Amino acid sequence: MPSLRTIANVLLGYGRKAETRSGQRFRQPSLTLAYGNHPLHALDVYRAADSPKPLLVFVHGGAWQFGDKTRRLKDAKVPFAHGLGWHFAALNFRMVPEVSVRTMAEDVAAGLTLLFARADELGIDRRKIVLMGHSSGAHLAALVASDPALLGAHGLAPGDLAGVIAIDGAAYDPGAPSTGSAQLQKRLLDPAFAGADLAALSPVAQLEANGASAPPFLIMHTASGFTGAQARLLEQALKNSGDRVERHAFPGTSPLAHIRLSRWFGRAGFPPTVVAQSWIEEILRD
Repeated sequence: MPSLRTIANVLLGYGRKAETRSGQRFRQPSLTLAYGNHPLHALDVYRAADSPKPLLVFVHGGAWQFGDKTRRLKDAKVPFAHGLGWHFAALNFRMVPEVSVRTMAEDVAAGLTLLFARADELGIDRRKIVLMGHSSGAHLAALVASDPALLGAHGLAPGDLAGVIAIDGAAYDPGAPSTGSAQLQKRLLDPAFAGADLAALSPVAQLEANGASAPPFLIMHTASGFTGAQARLLEQALKNSGDRVERHAFPGTSPLAHIRLSRWFGRAGFPPTVVAQSWIEEILRD
C-alpha cells in the first residue's frame, strides 16, 4: 500500500522534484530568497510590478510533515494575486519530525520578517501584507498571527499583517477533535502534537491569553463537522478578543473537498476565490 507521503504528494502535487519543472505550463518565481541556513529556509516571490504593491504570502499544508512551496508553479494562486495587482510569495519551512510544530511557526515568522525587511527593494507595500495558509498551513498562519512572541522575536507584531486567510485548518485548538478517524488522527496529527505543549501550539489559547492583538481574519472551511468545529472555535476566540473575523463554509465533507479548497483557489468564479477577493478589497479599503 502506498505510504501517506506518497498519496499526499500525488493528490496535492507536493513532489520534491517540482523545483525542476519548466515550460509554458509552469510559472517560475521572479526570485527565490533564503531566510536562514537550512535548505528549506527559502521562499519564492512572484512579482507583479515595481511600484509598492500589496503582497499575498502562502503557507502550504501537508499535515505538518510534508509539502512544498512549488505547487505554486501551476495552480491559480499566482494569477489570482497578479490579477489584483499584488505580489505573491510562497514559503518553505522545516517540518515534523525534523523539528517541532513550534519551530515550524518560528520559521514562518522568520520568512515573513525577511519580506518585511526587503519590502522597499521588492516593491512591497509593507502595510498591506496578507498571510494565507491551507490545512496545517492555515494552523501555522493563525498561530503566527495570534501569538505575539513569534513575530515579536523579530521586532514585528501580528498587527503588522494586514490580514490572515485561514483555509480549512485543523488544530486551531489541538485539544479538540480535528478528525473523526482514529487512523487519520494517528497518521496526521499525533506526529505533530502528541506530547507537545498544546497551549503553545493553539491559536485559540494564544488569543485567549493575549487579547485583542490579531489582524483581521477570513476563515474558510468545508462543511466537514471537524474542520467546521475547529473554524468556529477560532472564530469565537477572535470575537472574544475583539478582533475582526469573517467565516464562510463551503459544500463538501470529503478529503477531496478539503484539497479542492486549495487547488482551485484563485480560479475565476470559484466561490472561495470570490469571497476572498471581496474580503481583501474590504480590509484594504478600510
